[in-house]
Amino acid sequence: MERLLFPAPPAPEDLADLLADRPDVRLVVCEVGRLTAPGPADLDRLARLRLAARRAGAELVLRGAGPRLRLLLALTGLDGVLADDDPSTAGPPTVDPSAAGGQPHR
Repeated sequence: MERLLFPAPPAPEDLADLLADRPDVRLVVCEVGRLTAPGPADLDRLARLRLAARRAGAELVLRGAGPRLRLLLALTGLDGVLADDDPSTAGPPTVDPSAAGGQPHR
C-alpha cells in the first residue's frame, strides 16, 4: 500500500489526476496544521478531497488539525468522515467555545 503525504491541502482536481496515474495509492495524508482560521471554503475543499480520494479507491486522513478545525468538523458532522491520523486528537474535540470565537452558553 502506497501512501501520499501533502504538506497542504491540494486542489481536489489535482488529487484526482494524481490518483488516476497512481492506482497503487491507498492512503492520502493531508497536513492541515496551517488552517488556523478555517472556514466554510476550507471544509468544502476537504470534503471534496475526501470524495476525490474515495473515487480513486483511497482514504484521506488529516494530520495536524487544530482545535478550530476539529470543532468545525464536529459541528458539521464531517469529523466522522474526515479522520485525523493523530491519535491524541481522536474522539470529539475538547475546545472551549470562547477560544473558537464563540460565547459559552449560560
